Amino acid sequence: MNGSARWFITGAGGQLATALAAVLDGEVFLSREEVLDIRDEAAVHAAVHAFAPDYVIHTAAYTDVDGAEAHPQVAEAVNVHGTRNVVRAVRGTHTTLVYLSSDYVFDGTKGAPYVESDPTGPLGVYARTKLEGELAVLEWARGIVLRTAWLFSETGHNFVKTILRVGRENAAKGEPLRVVDDQVGSPTYAAHLAAAIADALSGGLGAGIYHMAGGGYCSWNELAREVVQLAGVDIDVLPITTAEAGRPAPRPAFSALVSERPIPQLPHWADGVAECVDRLIPLG
Repeated sequence: MNGSARWFITGAGGQLATALAAVLDGEVFLSREEVLDIRDEAAVHAAVHAFAPDYVIHTAAYTDVDGAEAHPQVAEAVNVHGTRNVVRAVRGTHTTLVYLSSDYVFDGTKGAPYVESDPTGPLGVYARTKLEGELAVLEWARGIVLRTAWLFSETGHNFVKTILRVGRENAAKGEPLRVVDDQVGSPTYAAHLAAAIADALSGGLGAGIYHMAGGGYCSWNELAREVVQLAGVDIDVLPITTAEAGRPAPRPAFSALVSERPIPQLPHWADGVAECVDRLIPLG
């Protein structure tokens, strides 16, 4: 990347923001929620204009899919109104705005990986608010929407870390893991995604929608089995259905992502899991 670039990243402390800070060259401003509430339009405008970034990468979001069903106003305040505040803050500048979105904007009925031109069909509150955020960003001439999926890393709360922890706990008690096997998606390692984003932006990525997710796809059950196998945890991973899991929010059954556009491709999801687990094991 150009060492003179200035990067304003919302959602500091999150998985992707942490990974981006490690690969972006130039001056990086990490906006933490406790310091800058993106729901505060005046505060967002002041922070962005004070830093005068070349790029704003908007990773901050309300990501509790089930919690959004119970608290739709909170999800909308962050994912919709907060995103609109970021869009308003870059008006009148030459800033490129990059918005991280989700595979959940699709309804999962296609039966094959989704490409950028496929019609959306959000099933729940979280998905709807992320799609509304996309529409707000695309109103900006330099607005870029990056849809990704099933993000995991060594930081924050994510499925891979949870399976590693619970798998060890259950193995010690002689109990199996029970993991959904009728939801399929594209697990994405945050470090791989951050590198692809940096590569794409350095190549002059234009406005529009792009899919960036780990190569291939699998079910949550297959992902869990890969994690425990790589970690050397001796445990059975039993399949259950989405209905048996009993989660409040509806989820797409098949939301794998691929791109029909000429952008950097991420490594296969299993390669990302191997790298992540290898780094997590020394951490206990």
